Amino acid sequence: MKKTYSSPEGHWITPIKINHSHGIRAGNMIFVGGQVDFDDKGNLQHPGDIVTQTRAAMDNLKRIVEDLGATMDDVVQINTFYAGEATEEDWVRCAEIRFGYFKAPGPTATGIHVGKQLNLPGLMVEVNAIAVVD
Repeated sequence: MKKTYSSPEGHWITPIKINHSHGIRAGNMIFVGGQVDFDDKGNLQHPGDIVTQTRAAMDNLKRIVEDLGATMDDVVQINTFYAGEATEEDWVRCAEIRFGYFKAPGPTATGIHVGKQLNLPGLMVEVNAIAVVD
């Protein structure tokens, strides 16, 4: 099976050197790895701001999905990993942001609270997804 990899020029990089792709298309399936609020030099852009990080992670997710020839409406599953403390208002705003990227009905979704922090201090949100293209 042919695989297509996505790591667009100028897309964020990890602060450590690892060999990975942001997304892979295998046949009609697309797998997007965890998208976060890093810049193209591996710097966290909005430490501790769960709402802004959610929007950045979703923009990055969309970029990879589209780079692999799909649309956000092809996404069938989204997983969101959260760290730290957030208010109920924050959770509602983040959900509204995430699901604003999809037409109703949206994909299946899972939210996972991972404790105090993800892999770097101040990083509060990471989103991955699976898409299927007809």
